[in-house]
Formats: sequence, structure tokens, C-alpha cells
Amino acid sequence: MTGQWLNGKFKSAPLETGTHFLQDHVVLASQASYHEDGAEHGLRIQLREDNPEATWRVTVTAVTPPAAEQAVCVSLECFDNGVTVLRPARPALVEQLVKALRPQDGLARLTLNAQAVTVDGVEALVDILCDPDRRLPVVVAARPLQPDPVWSQRLKTMMTKCAGDASLYLLEDAAAVDAFRRTIGAHHGVRPGSVRTFLREVDPAWPADGPRHRLLSGARISTQTDSVYTLVAREVQRHARGAELPEALRTLVFPDVQQRKQDERRAAQTAARTQVQAVPALALEKELAALKDEVSVLTQLLTEGDRDLSEARRDAALAERTVQLLRENLRTTSKQFEEEMEAHLLTLEDVERAQAEARILRQRLHGQGRHDETVVLEPTQAQPASFEELVQRRDELEHVLLTADLTVTQSLDDHELARTWAAKAWQGLRSLDSYAEAQKAGLVNGGYFQFCMTTPVASARIFPVKQIAMGETEATLTAWGDERIFPAPEELDPRGRMQMEAHLKLGSKGSISPRIYFYDDSRGVTGKVVVGYIGPHLTNRKTS
Repeated sequence: MTGQWLNGKFKSAPLETGTHFLQDHVVLASQASYHEDGAEHGLRIQLREDNPEATWRVTVTAVTPPAAEQAVCVSLECFDNGVTVLRPARPALVEQLVKALRPQDGLARLTLNAQAVTVDGVEALVDILCDPDRRLPVVVAARPLQPDPVWSQRLKTMMTKCAGDASLYLLEDAAAVDAFRRTIGAHHGVRPGSVRTFLREVDPAWPADGPRHRLLSGARISTQTDSVYTLVAREVQRHARGAELPEALRTLVFPDVQQRKQDERRAAQTAARTQVQAVPALALEKELAALKDEVSVLTQLLTEGDRDLSEARRDAALAERTVQLLRENLRTTSKQFEEEMEAHLLTLEDVERAQAEARILRQRLHGQGRHDETVVLEPTQAQPASFEELVQRRDELEHVLLTADLTVTQSLDDHELARTWAAKAWQGLRSLDSYAEAQKAGLVNGGYFQFCMTTPVASARIFPVKQIAMGETEATLTAWGDERIFPAPEELDPRGRMQMEAHLKLGSKGSISPRIYFYDDSRGVTGKVVVGYIGPHLTNRKTS
């Protein structure tokens, strides 16, 4: 299959062990590993193309362990030269291999298109989701109740780009959707028209695990102006890149071809010197001809040596760039973990404070003999798992008027911390709603900051005061005040836009660090808090 792919690109390509120069800028390297009995154990083929805009390197590694299934890995590396902005695409070889090899991922089979699931196949699908040996994501789509050409076309595009990086399934009808929901539970279900990406280690018995597996609604998939459906493939590919390789591939070792070629050249040089020393002073003509042939061979070996040395230098330079990229990825990952740790610590601080308050209240109720009132029977409603879900639940906020650009808000779902930010944003919006309700009842002495500081009513929902800013600096407004002009009701401004300075901080580090900007009109004509922006951090003096 790899040979067919190469021949399709270059008409003819040798696969025997060694380095082959197909064109001036194209190099093909092939290595093989063998069992003790001489049978081929592993194969690695690497194609490098040095183009003006970038160097592209595709590596295909295959292994046949003695007592395990075969494994194949395809990787693409792109080293740009700073000339143009590149958008690397997955090699077509991946789809060709999936079609030809019909690979397995635990209980799941990898395919090019979604595998149809009827009611009879639901239990097998749930077994696949919960399979501990599964390494890759599973994409489960549910067909809409009514035919939708846009949805169908986008699903086909989505599935094609996920092929090889995930197993793909389509719940064929409403009966299959209902059966899947009953079998796996409501928290992990898939509604008609929606698509859910299931990561590894699915736990249907744990409701809190549900939001970990991203759900994309059918409405967003079908909206012509919304390209969020492309995130499914990007997320799947990201998780596939991060998946650990099978042990057979991780431990595969190839002989040092360059060292072998160097040894061969040294042996040839030694043989040539020996022959020169054996020729008498008055050499015969045929012996001189033989010497000339040896000189020609040595010259050719020297040329090959120079070329191999140049290749080694090129590989070393690319290896250094790879190391630099890995270091940058490590810094990014460490930074992300720091952000998550800080968010968790702040959440823990809020939880500990709430628990302390609850203990004090329970003690007081016990002291008054009101034991039954210390037991909370009302279930708490789950936090939104994404900004898409947050937007869908905005009607639950009776005293908050959301005028923000929802496209910008939902774009936050592109980030890995989206789930944490969405929950924090919901906490902030519910706090603003609680404040406006208390203000309407005349229970607040002051503004929102004082409300969160003093908690005037027992039912108040507060937001951490360290993450509340009721204004911007004069320097920030002078330089970037236009960025803080957001949509607003005409009752507040005939232009339908007004400047908002007060904001809630959903993150404290990183370039995104989302913010909620609002205007407090709880005592004004609307009687509500107007939220004009939920999105990435706006420009200020600290922005790099």
C-alpha cells in the first residue's frame, strides 16, 4: 500500500533498504528489522520533500510482533521556512491504509465512513465505548428526525477527516437513539442530529463523566454560517496524536544503516590500498587498468559519503527543530496545567468557604431544634459543559439580559479549558442574576461588588471578589476603549451600543483568559444586568 502511494506521487519509488534520491529535493529512506529466523519484523519508510515553503516529512512505521497483532503508524511533520502560512493536511495514505487494512482499535473497527447502528447494535456500541483497551476516540452521530442535506454533507466531511483517528458510528433512527440513551444513560446520550466525541474510559454510571465527552448540537452543525463542526475532526486528531503508541511500535529498533554503509566504505578503501601496495613498480597495463577501476569506485564511494554526510546534517537540523518544537509544546502544556491548577485552587477555596458556612448554619439549626431543615433534598442542577450549552440555557437567567455576540462566546469552546470556563461563566451569570433579583427586592445596599462582599441574603449567589473588576484604568480606556463598546438596549443608548467597564474574570493566565463585561441597570429602566460580552481577554496594558 505504501509502495502504491509512493508510485502515485513519483511514478516509481524503490523500497529496498537504504537512502534513495528520487529528485533533487526528494529523499526516500527505508529501513527494515528482522527476526532471528530472518523474517522481516518491522519496516520504516520516510519520505522527505524539501520545498521552498517548507520541508515535509512523512514516516510510515509497520511492525509484526511474534505474538501480537500488526501495527502501523503514519506521522506527518512540517518544518516551515517562514515564507507562507501553512495548513498541513493529513496524508492521503492514511485513508488508503484504513480502507485496505481494516484496522481495529480494541473492540472498535476503524473505517472511512460512519458505521450504521440500529437498535440491535446499541449494546455492542456501548461495549466499544467502555472498552479499556480502546486507545482512540469514538465519534457517535445521531441522524436528524427530518432529512437535512447540510447536516448530511457536513457529517460526511467530518467523518472523512476523522477516519483512522477514531472509530465512527451513526445511530440510524429515533429508535436507535432512544435505545442508546436508555443503555448508556441520559448524561452520555446523543440527541437526534447531534454528534458526541467519546474519549477513553467512558463511565456511564457517573453522571459527572458525561460533560467530558463533547456534544455538538444538530442546530450548530446545520447552520450555514457556523463552522464549529470542523472542531470535531481537530479534537479527534489532537487526541489521536496524544495517544500512546502500541508497545510493539514503541520498542521497535532498526539497524544503523549509515554505520553499515560507512563500514562498507572503509572496507573498500582498505582493499584498494592493499591492491595498490601489491602492484610492482613496473606494473602491467591490465593492473593499471584495475587500479583505475578501483580509483573510480573510491571516487564514487567518496561522493556517496559526501551525500550521506549532507543528509546526516540535514537530519540533525530537523531533529533540532523537532526538539525545539517539543520544548515549546512542553512549555505550553505546563502553562495550561498552571492555569488549570489555579482554577481548581480557586474553586476549592470557594467550596471550602461554602462548606464552612453550611456547617455553621447546620449548627445553628440544630441548636434551635430544627433538625429536619439541615438535610438538603433538592438536587442541584448540572453546570453547562460548554459555552454552547450555556447559551442554550440563557433563558434561566430572569434578571440578566444577554446582548453579547454569541458567535464570539461559543468560539471559546475551541479551547481545551472550555468546560472549566463555561462552568465559571455560568456561576458568574447566575450571581449577576441573583444580585439583580436582590436589588429589585430592595435587599442590597450598594452595587454588585458590595453584594458579593457582604452576602445580604441567605439565597444570594456570589462570585469571588478577587475576580471582579468594576472598572478599567484610564490608560486602558484611552487606548482601547472602543473594544469595550458592546450591544445594549436602545432604552440605555439610542445607538444600541454602549461602553461597559465592569467585568468578571474567568481566567487569570494565558492569552485567552475569558471575561464577562456587563452594565448594571438593575435599578434602571430595564431592571436587569446587561451582559454585552463573553469572550477572550480584551487588549490592555498587560497584553503582549
